[in-house]
Amino acid sequence: MGLRSAAAGGGQQGFIQRKAAHSKPSRVRGSDPADTLTPRGPGRPRLRGSQGDKSSRTYSASSSEEDQGATPAASLPSSLLSLPSFKDAGSDQGGEKEVWVSVFRYLNRAELLACMTVCKAWYKWSCDKRLWSHIDVSRCNPLSNQALAGIIKRHPTSLDLSWTSLAMRQLNCLLTRLPGLRELRLTGLPWSCLSALVSPTLPQLHLLDLRWCEGIKEAQIKEIVTPPGLESSRSRLRNMVTLRLSGLDVSESTLRLLQRHMPQLETLDLAHCKDITDSCITLLAAAGTHTRNNLSELTLAGCNQLTDGCLSYLKRFSSLTLLDLRGCKGISRRACDAFISDLSHVALYCMMEEKLIQRLD
Repeated sequence: MGLRSAAAGGGQQGFIQRKAAHSKPSRVRGSDPADTLTPRGPGRPRLRGSQGDKSSRTYSASSSEEDQGATPAASLPSSLLSLPSFKDAGSDQGGEKEVWVSVFRYLNRAELLACMTVCKAWYKWSCDKRLWSHIDVSRCNPLSNQALAGIIKRHPTSLDLSWTSLAMRQLNCLLTRLPGLRELRLTGLPWSCLSALVSPTLPQLHLLDLRWCEGIKEAQIKEIVTPPGLESSRSRLRNMVTLRLSGLDVSESTLRLLQRHMPQLETLDLAHCKDITDSCITLLAAAGTHTRNNLSELTLAGCNQLTDGCLSYLKRFSSLTLLDLRGCKGISRRACDAFISDLSHVALYCMMEEKLIQRLD
């Protein structure tokens, strides 16, 4: 019994020793270099031995390749999107705004509107008033309040509102908020809208176009030239250079009003004014008047009450460069030829079209 137990104990001890000999020795945590290069985490197996070394070599090789690939990219010049003009700041750094505005000058309206959608900086610079000195919204019906706000934002010096469905309050808003306006075209608008011109806040215009406006007679023209409550010597139209009144009821009293309050008038359009007669031309050519000395362009086309006798008074205009008598049934071609011949010693005139006389020099 003792021998059997001793033999069994010796066999069990030998089995344990043989098993321990075949098993791998335990390692101290952190002794393997692979453990330091390959961090362990949940769900990530730990690499041992040669596999860990291979992984570390692969990782370091890929890292060096990425560093080498990133080095040339860092040396490349910055893209256009990094320039201040493409950012939202819109600040003028180093005169960049002036450069872009000089480029925008070569674009038409459609191209300029497309540039406004690029970024906030280009939108701001595209609204520069130097690019919008002349705005033409003629025949735009209806003209919304948003469009009016856009016009005011650009501060034009020349504005064309011809044949638009415009209310008096809208025109009054434009005249009040555009003090730098110098040219205003209102062809075909009714007096219900044009009554906004009867205001002390009317800009000091150099050009006013009222051709074929409805409801404008002598009384309305007088209200525009000299608004009620304003001194007659302080007319807002005293700097007027070009006035177009085609198709309106203009008489001698209207011309006297223009002579008194528009001393700088150089271009006068009276085409198809049915009340213009030879006596009206005599009034314009009277000695000592501003019209006789300053008037350079006179349009009398379609004034059927004029006769050949008015040409003798038209010779007195010392600065006349263009005389339009087309459609005047009472004036003959022979009288026009005589007019050109009589002024040949002063200047050289020619007939460009039938009864359209122009100075060549």
